[in-house]
Amino acid sequence: MTSTDSSREYIGVSVPRREDDRLLRGQGRFLADLAAGAHHVVFVRSTEAHARIDRIDASAAERLPGVLGIFGAADLGIDGTPIPLLTRPDADFDAATSCVLAEQRLPILAGDRVHYVGQPIAVVVAEDRYRAEDALEAVAVEYSPLPVVTDPVAALEPDSPVLFDHLATNEAARLGFSFGGVDAARESAHRVVEGTYRMDRHGAVPLECRGVLAQVDSRRGQVDVVTSTQVPHMVRKAICGVTGWDPQEVKVAVPDVGGGFGTKANVYGEEIVLAILARLTGHRLIWVEDRQEHLAASAQGRDQLHRTRLSVAEDGTILAWEDDFVVDIGAGSLWVAGIVANTAIHLLGPYRMPAARIAGRAVLTNKTLVAQYRGAGRPEAAFALERSLDAAAAELGLTPAEIRRRNLLTAADMPYPRPIPYRDGVPIVYDGADYRACLDSVAETLPPERVARYAAEHPDLRIGYGLGCYLEATGRGPHETARIRVLPNGHFEVTAGAASAGQGHETVFAQVAADALGVPLDTVHYVVSDTERLPEGVGTFASRSAILSGSAIHQASRDLVELAAERAHRLLADGPVSYEAGRFTASDRSVDWRGLAAAQSVGGDGEGGRAMDVTAVFRPRTVTWTMGAHAVVLGVHRRTGMVRILEYAVSHEGGREINPKIVEGQVVGGVAQGVGGALFERWGYSDTGNPLSTTFAAYHLPLSTDMPRVTVNHLHVDTPVNPIGVRGAGESGTIAVYAAVAAGVDDALGGGFHVTRTPIDTGALCRASAGAEVPR
Repeated sequence: MTSTDSSREYIGVSVPRREDDRLLRGQGRFLADLAAGAHHVVFVRSTEAHARIDRIDASAAERLPGVLGIFGAADLGIDGTPIPLLTRPDADFDAATSCVLAEQRLPILAGDRVHYVGQPIAVVVAEDRYRAEDALEAVAVEYSPLPVVTDPVAALEPDSPVLFDHLATNEAARLGFSFGGVDAARESAHRVVEGTYRMDRHGAVPLECRGVLAQVDSRRGQVDVVTSTQVPHMVRKAICGVTGWDPQEVKVAVPDVGGGFGTKANVYGEEIVLAILARLTGHRLIWVEDRQEHLAASAQGRDQLHRTRLSVAEDGTILAWEDDFVVDIGAGSLWVAGIVANTAIHLLGPYRMPAARIAGRAVLTNKTLVAQYRGAGRPEAAFALERSLDAAAAELGLTPAEIRRRNLLTAADMPYPRPIPYRDGVPIVYDGADYRACLDSVAETLPPERVARYAAEHPDLRIGYGLGCYLEATGRGPHETARIRVLPNGHFEVTAGAASAGQGHETVFAQVAADALGVPLDTVHYVVSDTERLPEGVGTFASRSAILSGSAIHQASRDLVELAAERAHRLLADGPVSYEAGRFTASDRSVDWRGLAAAQSVGGDGEGGRAMDVTAVFRPRTVTWTMGAHAVVLGVHRRTGMVRILEYAVSHEGGREINPKIVEGQVVGGVAQGVGGALFERWGYSDTGNPLSTTFAAYHLPLSTDMPRVTVNHLHVDTPVNPIGVRGAGESGTIAVYAAVAAGVDDALGGGFHVTRTPIDTGALCRASAGAEVPR
């Protein structure tokens, strides 16, 4: 078959989001909207941070009207059964970084011991939520308290209580690598700046909490699970891994999802329990997490401590970089390998880095579980490196912009290899164009001179200017799948393994298919994947969906054209068949997709032929890299120390933008989450392990009034890693915010003030603004 390019091009066009009309009219179908006819499930959760369970007395609860049953781990056959780990690095990465993972055993339901407040212990099933909540209050649990560990550094000490009996220490993972002669570089340095940087625990807090619906299809003997997740195929794999069921016995589907940001890119015990309960009881069951549950028991993020040492020459050139970091993963993390590896890799930054020594450990404590949260180690790494650069600039008398300009990679450096492999085992090679150009772009968009204007407009504020740069590996494999089929009317149905949590998949994936097929966009219909419609898939996280699912859709579209051309050849005549703009032509005859669909229908010329239905798998060789620079103008209130973001700009290297407006929205939304982490958000814990941030009165989120205008500049750079030339952008808006805001605060206060921790302490800023001595 010969083909010519269609004049229709949809990649790169900001078509309106298809989802918005339905969602804005209140016609979305979220998990809680599916509750009709279901019995309700609630979970008995631990009130102790670390304790043995002596006794669970559910007798009073079981006597309440409308209560259908109360079940513990033993009742469900899962006592001592852990949730399977979700990821681990390639063996070549393990060897290069001496990466070691401890055996985590995260229970689905706690059996004889609890490790954090909010851990599920038992499950109540009742006719409705009201009766379930009443029964929950009637369940009595008796505990014997055990020593509590909440400080990750103390948890590594030899005299610390060990939290899990099967482990010798509280270390869950460790890695380390070095290159380039760090000691010699440090000894020859003009300046060596040391620092300790902390990013406190915070997380996704999506608009919609988690939830699960499960029921048995009695005709097929299949358990149907609907869950508010980013990773339906991982959920199915975990359910089957725990129960021993065949994958064909479980179908996992995803409704509309009201935000995920990583906390829903996780497998939870509640999802496994609902599936088991549905088969055990035969009931249609639903669990909908309430906000207090979410703030106490859903997976959290960040919580890292970095001890750093940066060695520089007299002109500010980086000679060596050292960082020894600790990640507090609470009572466990199914993503521990990814978080620790992400942090270590991205500590190398977008700079010429001739020598480095990186060491990292993940630590178990009596806090809530940890999962990936937007960036998953990258914001923490950027904060430590960027803050160290600012400290070095201050000692050398350079501006923050100048020290970066002298070290950022340029076109002359690219491609830039690094002496370690990525997590997939492939040697790291930065495939960007000119990282310094991003800094120049953002400085042109939001120049430091803007400070004077804002100072005149806001005499009540101390105005400061901050910069931050970041590097991100995007499009991580191992693969993603897509399926496209021709409908009877000649339209197309497309689905992919990525699960949307608000990213606009219905729009952008239809654009990719329409572009590859050369057909009108309104003939392409994207449907949400489930594990029956598409048996294999990975999910949505790590800035991967547009790259992997988009490429799989592109590949499936091209394969579909090839298949259809064979059908057209049989219908039309001997000789070559060409394809253009949705029409197949041979000699003086042609047929379009509608005609092909009609031909294979009953009574058609091709009756009974194989359906025009194609599934494709896309496997990238490795990741593709993106980089960006952030600039901010902010004000610190002279009397209260409150920080106000006045203007923000982002310039980032990216590939083709499938839908530029959606990409811009992703970046702006990421900036908002970064502002929240830099200024407001923190999950606090008492020394006894009790969570202190279980309502929005204590866990503070940014408001729409806290966000300024954000300007986003896209610097296009081709990538050979995937056929549609896309680089990830889902986390680009978040990664550098913490560092940029901290630098802006430093600049506003002056006098050597140096932010070392987020969220930034307003009290410290108030005292500094008043001229008091501030401990740092």
